[in-house]
Amino acid sequence: MCGIVGLHLKDRELYPRLGALLVPMLESMASRGPDSAGIALYDGDGGMDVVKDVGAPADICREHGIGGRGGFQGIGHTRMATESAVTTEHSHPFAPRPDMAVVHNGSFSNHATVRRRLAREGIECTTDNDTEVAARFIGQQVAAGADLADALRMVRKELDGFFTLLVTTGSQFAVMRDSFACKPAVIAETDGYVAMASEYHALAGLPGIGAARVFEPVPEEVYTWTR
Repeated sequence: MCGIVGLHLKDRELYPRLGALLVPMLESMASRGPDSAGIALYDGDGGMDVVKDVGAPADICREHGIGGRGGFQGIGHTRMATESAVTTEHSHPFAPRPDMAVVHNGSFSNHATVRRRLAREGIECTTDNDTEVAARFIGQQVAAGADLADALRMVRKELDGFFTLLVTTGSQFAVMRDSFACKPAVIAETDGYVAMASEYHALAGLPGIGAARVFEPVPEEVYTWTR
């Protein structure tokens, strides 16, 4: 069990508040992932900065001044380790490309097979974390010319398991769940933003949430928003 949050801002007036809005969302997921936490923030020009560490999300965000950061989108993750070590390197988000961040709740049963295939093609993973394999695979697909939605559809074909994935680039925000959709996810959309979290209470403090369109992502459907 892990926690995922993400915020894609449409309204430029909200850009200075990105960190202030995202930090409470991440902190609310602490019970789903007590081992480590991380966050990826995108500035107004689409540049990405990843901060992650072992420990509580509140401590990590405070130490790195995340609450005062601005930008147009960000994603975060709280981790409960199930298949690999509790270290900073094993924490999410994983960044397979300079502008791409991936967070994941769930597990991939055939990650070792896909890792070996990637290695034969010159793509090395630096950890034994199954999410890194998925991230490297998505990055490989995009590098080969696939758009982000198609890259996520390839995940459905090549990686087995139960998962909710949230993937961002310098211009896009994308969500996908597996065919069983057993890992929770909820999306809220207004004229000012798109927000996603593992549980609704992470979204409850967002501005205008009472008027948002709130829905649960359909299994195997890829949802994308482009800046």
